[in-house]
Amino acid sequence: MTSRDFAYWLQGFFEISNAETITPEQTNMIKNHLNLAFKHEIDPSMGNEKHQQELNAIHTRKPFQIPRTEEEAIAKWGKKPSPEYKYNMHGWYDPAQGTPRC
Repeated sequence: MTSRDFAYWLQGFFEISNAETITPEQTNMIKNHLNLAFKHEIDPSMGNEKHQQELNAIHTRKPFQIPRTEEEAIAKWGKKPSPEYKYNMHGWYDPAQGTPRC
């Protein structure tokens, strides 16, 4: 599948499912499939063992993990800037300023 084919498939997915949000796991899977499609377009040959290992690594990349506890968030992003701060997949944020988005 080319990246263009995947983009059309993904557009159809959103049109049919009426999904307003996707999970971090779904986001990671979409990124992995796009990376795999781009890799095939850049080098469409089956390639040697090293090339196959690169393709497998792209396809099976581990998903981004959102910290489940405040302790995990501190380990990932450092000390909480202020007691009222919260965290999401992007790091610490001040809820008074709204939830940050990418």
